[in-house]
Amino acid sequence: MGFIKQGLSYIHLEDAIGGQDNADEAADIPMPDPTHVAGPSQVNEEYSLESLSRELTEMARLQNEMMNIQNTRHHEICTHLRNLDTGISGLERHFNSDASDDF
Repeated sequence: MGFIKQGLSYIHLEDAIGGQDNADEAADIPMPDPTHVAGPSQVNEEYSLESLSRELTEMARLQNEMMNIQNTRHHEICTHLRNLDTGISGLERHFNSDASDDF
């Protein structure tokens, strides 16, 4: 059982050689019909401008909610970084003043 390096990981030698076999195997994988993947959000709902408008409004609301969460988290992280910077500056001043006293 041999391994060869491919990028940052190691793979089995048989997996690297079987490039053509993988293409044939991929052709046998059943794929859903794309016309049945997207559809109305409700089971008995039909496509209409009203349903599309409702979905777009809901997507816009969710996007705004995610942006608010992201902005809040960004503010929290910046506050933590400022506090760390203040603490490190205080330590630097403390140690620099001690070092100057030694000479």
